[in-house]
Amino acid sequence: MEKVIKFLAYFLLVSFIGCSSISTSTDFDPSVDFTKYKTYKWFDAEMPDHDALTKHPLVKRRIEQSVEKALDAKGYKKGTEDNFDFVVIIHAGTKEKIQVNTYNYNGYGYGGYGYGGYGSGWGGYGRMSTTDVNYYNEATLVIDIADAEKEELVWRGTATGVVSKSEKTPAEAQEDADEVVNLIMANFPPEKEK
Repeated sequence: MEKVIKFLAYFLLVSFIGCSSISTSTDFDPSVDFTKYKTYKWFDAEMPDHDALTKHPLVKRRIEQSVEKALDAKGYKKGTEDNFDFVVIIHAGTKEKIQVNTYNYNGYGYGGYGYGGYGSGWGGYGRMSTTDVNYYNEATLVIDIADAEKEELVWRGTATGVVSKSEKTPAEAQEDADEVVNLIMANFPPEKEK
């Protein structure tokens, strides 16, 4: 069963867009002149076996298409094997998470107010608690930009969200991938500090 859950989490990696809580972040090297970048190339070396996109090439292709659309919209072009300014690297992973919530019930509703017990001899009327335990999968998609000449990472964007089971068509999954990638790439290139 655990293998099925992990497979679904990887397969539905881009389906976390339906959740309202996708967090994105970016980081970059402020000493880099991003205006010099015009062309890119995809990272073509082997990725680690544990990478979610390595295990699921269809999802990887969707993400690649989304990144290419986002870069094209920003004016970047694919370079040649010998002539490119930066390298794009994508990778992803999932984690099983746990959420524990405890609710106190005082006999008149949930919360901190109530009469409590009726004193000695009357027993414990009033307070009790309930604990809910929920397991869920969280996915993180990472887009890295590396300078071709320096061969160093210069920009990183991430999106993290909860993965939920979804019956999406390939076209809908591509739309979700586009939306997630656009959220990540919104801050590429980073604005020049004044």
